[in-house]
Amino acid sequence: MATMISNGDFELPADIRPSRGDIFTIHATRDDQSLVTHRIIPDVAVAQARMLNDAGWRVRISGLGGRQFAPSEFHQLLTFDRIG
Repeated sequence: MATMISNGDFELPADIRPSRGDIFTIHATRDDQSLVTHRIIPDVAVAQARMLNDAGWRVRISGLGGRQFAPSEFHQLLTFDRIG
């Protein structure tokens, strides 16, 4: 489980904070291909999803009670200020 880190200026809203047992699912599609992977650390899920997005895949992350996150919302999942 990732440790929550805050620098005082950044803290995840209570409704999207990861908790023990959360699983983040990365859904990616490109042409006629699809890919689904699971991660328990949100920062790792975001890093992988961003790499896929940069490679031309349409990507979203689901987790935290079924909520869907588009690439423009990935930052909301990060426990650190910036990855990548």
